Amino acid sequence: MPKIDHVTPSRQFLQPGEALWEARDYHEYPDLPLVPAHLRAPRKRPPGAKGLLGKLSDILDKASQPSGGATTGRPSDSRLLNNRLVDNRMTRAAGNAAENLNEAQENIEDALDDAANRALFGKTMEGSWSSMAGRFLVQVTNAGGSPRHQALTDRRLFVLTDQATGWREREPELEVAVQIQLSNIAELRPRPRMTFPRGRFDLVFVDGSWLALCCSFQEDMQAMVTAFHRR
Repeated sequence: MPKIDHVTPSRQFLQPGEALWEARDYHEYPDLPLVPAHLRAPRKRPPGAKGLLGKLSDILDKASQPSGGATTGRPSDSRLLNNRLVDNRMTRAAGNAAENLNEAQENIEDALDDAANRALFGKTMEGSWSSMAGRFLVQVTNAGGSPRHQALTDRRLFVLTDQATGWREREPELEVAVQIQLSNIAELRPRPRMTFPRGRFDLVFVDGSWLALCCSFQEDMQAMVTAFHRR
């Protein structure tokens, strides 16, 4: 299988006089924290194109609206019976108890999933959403597309995302998803033996926060780390 070229795409985004040290694949590390909804940017859509999901939503909205000629009649006996049943205190209490049990079970399942993921992948981020690590992850998430390349230069580390996503094959549409100046990076810390996959390294910022990044292969991760520490 031919090796994917990460150098050529990254060179297109170099600034005047900037030297490229390393360019490798960006593999999103599993179990990264989800960016809260209030920090997420609206999804990008081409102007004038609603897309299939938008059209389906319109169809469903119209189907759910009552017809103009509908009239409000006397409720049937079955509906009256249902209302009495819902209004019954015993019924409401039983419903609340069942809901609480379901919620407790879901909380237990979530806790078990979190523990299993932590054992497999380790801790993936340190710092609040206002920290350098938090802002880095927010920017990658809000850039959209599929992150493909990460590059290290004599000035910065940047990630390129491909906006040409979907089921149709298209030419890549690369954009800079996020960049961080070298002066803001304290360390690229390799973590190959502690967690899976082996291409993990931690991007450690000068404010003490850090974030798990990853390459598909350990040798690519090691190349990024070595280039940083040789500067």
